[in-house]
Amino acid sequence: MPKKIKAEVGDVFAIPLPKGGYGVGRMIHVSERWRLAQFIDAQLDVPEMIDAIFDSGDVMPVHNIVTRRIEDGGWPILRKGVMESLPDLKSLVFYRGLGGKRAYVDLNGEVVPACPGRSCASSMPQFAEYIAEVLEEALAGRA
Repeated sequence: MPKKIKAEVGDVFAIPLPKGGYGVGRMIHVSERWRLAQFIDAQLDVPEMIDAIFDSGDVMPVHNIVTRRIEDGGWPILRKGVMESLPDLKSLVFYRGLGGKRAYVDLNGEVVPACPGRSCASSMPQFAEYIAEVLEEALAGRA
């Protein structure tokens, strides 16, 4: 049985995209409730780390993710311990609920007035398939 890989803050990982190629994510916070990843505005042909990967910025909001694909090697780790320019965790806001009953919360679960600036992701952990689809759409939509 293969050894389970532990997802840690600073891990940069490749995300296989449905139509080919790889997106790039980085774990920015790991706790009992949260497994937060940022997603970089870069698409790779092969899952290899490039030095300028963070020059592009983020392509979509930070998401709470299910880390099973990192742990089983399906989302290969490209580099560990990349701590430069981590997002400010205190500024992150997520939504809870649907439509008109939506509330916005911070990492402590405290309700905040609204999502600042760009869109917010769900507070619920998102599975690999959803993340890969949304990331591919975000990468295709950048201009």
